[in-house]
Amino acid sequence: MPTRSNSVELFIKKISDYMSADYIYVDVSASISETIKDLQQQKKSTILIKKDNKLAGIITEQDIVRKVTFISDSSKKVSDFMTSPVIFVYEDDLLFHAVGKMRKNNLRHLPVINMNSEVVGVIYADKALAAELGAVTQEIDKMTFDEYDERGLIQIKKQQVHLAERLLNEKISSNDISYLLSFLNNVIYRRSIRIAEKKINQKNIIKQIPNFSVLVMGSGGRMESFLQPDQDNGIIYEPSKTEDPKKVDLYFEELAKEFTKSLDTAGIPFCNGNLMATNPMWRKSLPEWKNQVQSWVETLSEQNLIYVDMLYDFRSVYGNPELANELRDFIFDKLINKKILKFLFKNEENRQAGLTFFGNFVLEKKDPENKGLLNLKGAGTLPLIEAVRIYSIKNRVNKSNTLARIEELNNLKIFDDHEKDFIINAHRFLTYLLLKNQVASVKAGKPAKNFINPKLLLDREKGLLKVYLRKINELKTRARAEISEEYF
Repeated sequence: MPTRSNSVELFIKKISDYMSADYIYVDVSASISETIKDLQQQKKSTILIKKDNKLAGIITEQDIVRKVTFISDSSKKVSDFMTSPVIFVYEDDLLFHAVGKMRKNNLRHLPVINMNSEVVGVIYADKALAAELGAVTQEIDKMTFDEYDERGLIQIKKQQVHLAERLLNEKISSNDISYLLSFLNNVIYRRSIRIAEKKINQKNIIKQIPNFSVLVMGSGGRMESFLQPDQDNGIIYEPSKTEDPKKVDLYFEELAKEFTKSLDTAGIPFCNGNLMATNPMWRKSLPEWKNQVQSWVETLSEQNLIYVDMLYDFRSVYGNPELANELRDFIFDKLINKKILKFLFKNEENRQAGLTFFGNFVLEKKDPENKGLLNLKGAGTLPLIEAVRIYSIKNRVNKSNTLARIEELNNLKIFDDHEKDFIINAHRFLTYLLLKNQVASVKAGKPAKNFINPKLLLDREKGLLKVYLRKINELKTRARAEISEEYF
């Protein structure tokens, strides 16, 4: 991941990178005196207690001093002194969430568990980190909520606007801000899916739930989201050896219905094109996914290529990432076929940056709501992203993020240093204009849109935007020439 500003790094640091092994894990029936001896011998400071292999309690150093030190009865169990139930965090959560939970509950320690509810570490409150956060703590507090509180999902989505505005005012890179918004949307996804799991598991549709992965596609898959992306998601699951395949799919269908509804309520709206895990096309076992992709690339219809294109930009947001990685490698092997590359480019070559031959902005004419406005996503960021993506596929660059693709293409000498710098700056500037416009719209009580009014831009911004849009069209023209030379 590229180096990012400190203001953004505070929000995208992962708990798994900061957790400690400074604990022992004992059964609820263990003797308190023997456990403390073990604690001292192993030079640990926290006792975690399990019951039926699930986290059931915690005893901290303060608890030992306050409750245990003067107890002489050796028959006492750890269960007599533990704090239960335990407040915890998941290893795939972000560090700011752990800090917020500790502040909210006045805690110094938080156990960390994985997707299987197994303890994998402990997070300790770091006073230096809290001091470093400074004014950001108020925003962290507003984005900290109970594990299964759906209202918290709405709050974290609303807070994105204020966070984006503050970072824009601090002159933080717009690409960093977009990356952060994507991270926060991933938090909303994970919370929504966990809430959905809790509800659907009560229905007992199947006894043994197979490993699965929830995918996000499009801008979320590239970690390039703006303020109001819609839902582009799917599910991959392992075939079950013990359960009826129809019931397995029914489980994941019900799970998808539940979490997509939560996402919509939170402010990540349903996809108008039904590109969601509620649609059987985007919810399959891994072998079924591979068969579907194989069918798409063999047929090479315009619609199928759109589907394949979407799947080039995806990542696992929840569950077992190995399933997503296996599917991604399978798709990548198919995409480097010259015939497929040719058709992929033909599908995208008509999408041009929004500038006429005479250097004027191409403004919306048909849509009454946006008439006279420039579609800065459809006629700006997307043509740039597509050009970089086609070069990436052609040169076997298996990266999911546009900036990472540009960096790798530069390493391969496809883009020289000047081109790399120019393309990155174009992407950053277009992202900045979109984010600034979306923040202003939301604060004015209007929806966040991808359309801007060029008349409201500063003269310098207009001039720079025209330069970048012209260069994007030149990049697409160059891509066509190079691909035509080999493939047409």
